[in-house]
Amino acid sequence: MRAQRGLSLFGFMIISIVVILVAVLFMKASPAYVEYFSVKKAIDNVIRDQGGASPSSLRDAFVRQATISNIQAVKAEDLVIVQTGSLTKISVAYEQVVPLFANISLLFDFEYSKSSGSSSQ
Repeated sequence: MRAQRGLSLFGFMIISIVVILVAVLFMKASPAYVEYFSVKKAIDNVIRDQGGASPSSLRDAFVRQATISNIQAVKAEDLVIVQTGSLTKISVAYEQVVPLFANISLLFDFEYSKSSGSSSQ
C-alpha cells in the first residue's frame, strides 16, 4: 500500500493564513519605508544643491523637495541643521505609527543625517 502524499486541507489553511498575514504586514509597512527613502533623497538633494546656504533657505528647499515627493511625515521644522564653518549637517529623527488591525500597530523609528562633502552617517 502506498503512503499518501500532499497537503491536507488543514495544512493548506495554516499556510494560507501565514502567507496572508505576511502579505498584509508587507503592504502596511512598505509605504513607511518608501516615505523614509523619499526623505533621505530630499535631504541628499538639499545638501548637494544648497549645502552652504542659510538654515531658512535649506528648510525652504526641503519644503520644495517634500512637495514634489509627497512627504508628509517630516516637516521643515523637524530638520536639525547644524552649520560649522563651511560644513552643513542636516539630520532628522521621527517615528511613524502604522495601524495593522484592531489595536495592533507597528512603530517605525527613522533617523538620517547627511553632511555636505561626506557620505551619510
